[in-house]
Amino acid sequence: MAAPQIPNLNTLRRGTGRPFGRGHGAPPSTSEEDHAAKDKIVQQTDQDASVSRLSAVELGYLDDPFAKLFVSGSSNQRRFPIINR
Repeated sequence: MAAPQIPNLNTLRRGTGRPFGRGHGAPPSTSEEDHAAKDKIVQQTDQDASVSRLSAVELGYLDDPFAKLFVSGSSNQRRFPIINR
């Protein structure tokens, strides 16, 4: 039995007075500390990717002569592959 009309569920929600989108509870923050914290998170992600790439180069999976240049510090971190875990 076919429905005569499929309702648009988005139009049914609009009457509740709830805001849409992510983070709808608090207003967006604009302080310098918040921006610096977000930048640090992105930089850590980049560092994680660089260390993972260096690990793959050292194990012989990749050939990248510049991988060592992107890893800061002399920390000898090794990333284990997560495949088959």
